Amino acid sequence: MADAPDAGMDAVQRRLMFEDECILVDENDRVVGHDTKYNCHLMEKIEAENLLHRAFSVFLFNSKNELLLQQRSATKVTFPLVWTNTCCSHPLYRESELIDEECLGVRNAAQRKLLDELGIPAEDVPVDQFIPLGRMLYKAPSDGKWGEHELDYLLFTVRDVSVHPNPDEVADIKYVNQEELKELLRKADAGEEGLKLSPWFRLVVDNFLFKWWDHVEKRTIKEAADMKTIHRTHISYLSVSISLPLLCSGVLLLCSSAWGQMALVTTAEVCDAHSSLIVSGELRVLEPIFQIYGRRQVFSGQVVTLKVFEDNVLVRGFLEEKGNGRVLVVDGGGSKRCAILGGNPVVQAQNNGWAGIVVNGCIRDVDEINGCDIGVRALASHPMKANKKGTGEKQVPITIAGTRINDGEWLYADTDGILISHTELSV
Repeated sequence: MADAPDAGMDAVQRRLMFEDECILVDENDRVVGHDTKYNCHLMEKIEAENLLHRAFSVFLFNSKNELLLQQRSATKVTFPLVWTNTCCSHPLYRESELIDEECLGVRNAAQRKLLDELGIPAEDVPVDQFIPLGRMLYKAPSDGKWGEHELDYLLFTVRDVSVHPNPDEVADIKYVNQEELKELLRKADAGEEGLKLSPWFRLVVDNFLFKWWDHVEKRTIKEAADMKTIHRTHISYLSVSISLPLLCSGVLLLCSSAWGQMALVTTAEVCDAHSSLIVSGELRVLEPIFQIYGRRQVFSGQVVTLKVFEDNVLVRGFLEEKGNGRVLVVDGGGSKRCAILGGNPVVQAQNNGWAGIVVNGCIRDVDEINGCDIGVRALASHPMKANKKGTGEKQVPITIAGTRINDGEWLYADTDGILISHTELSV
């Protein structure tokens, strides 16, 4: 790097780039060495040497259950001026931040960086109040030169704190409730106000945040913790809006709608790679009878089943509840005489955190549904509304598109088709 193409780099960021030593790990989170922050964020190094470093993302809520967000400063080397969670950084290769027991090293680093970036005193965020909920491995290019390849610890805490942002690190802050965050997501997806979200934050939002947020409100957040699984991800810098967990070579892949689509991995490739699961019936493919609606062409989640016939009362009832990233699968008997799903329930489903809706029947208000950030599959559209008797069966086994589907199974959909898995596709 003797030609110094970084001459325009902010002096503070340059110092941190060369002084900070990140912890290098393998894909199973075993420490394998250390390297400068500079090298760990060079895409050339990341691609050539597969450099992977340990990181953390803090999600700090106040006593009103509002999440503190920050906008990264304009001088940040990676992802400047994007909005993200409370604090995102790295434990360093030092004794206090290498402690694996109870994630103490990462917690120590989180306390340090909350002071550095946001001026939050250590006494406001005791180390033992950080609750590790999970780990996520992802790769995300920022521009042609810089990027991230991190094994990210997701830390939650509920504290009322004093905040004094460091302008070298943070351009702005705000507290948001769930509805305000959803409006930020809408603006980011629509490209309004030049608003962008960091890829790691969007991955968490699309796959975990809202269901974890519910635990925050109930003060049951420890029940959501899963530190055994490493959620492996890959993001390519494209503008397609999707959100999908997939199984490839035995690992869970997540994708964010903020920055890109799944590179190389599709439902077709999952089928090719795991024919034995199809033979055993653990992985099933629905017959190709559905039309694609909604802004999310790719979606996934745990299945909630419903059986109705030309009646939409139970459909609306489910979608008025919190979705928590699930997929409602409705066996409407294949009827094409009326629509059992319309625009208003789909808007509610989007706002309540449902990932998708699959209808063995018809829908209406197609233009409105196509404007919603949710995945919808249906046989066709029909202008007539359904009955409102409230008859049907909830959470029972159903058979649609030649496939038996049980409540609690997992659905994965993209433009090639729909897969049903007996269990979540994960490590």
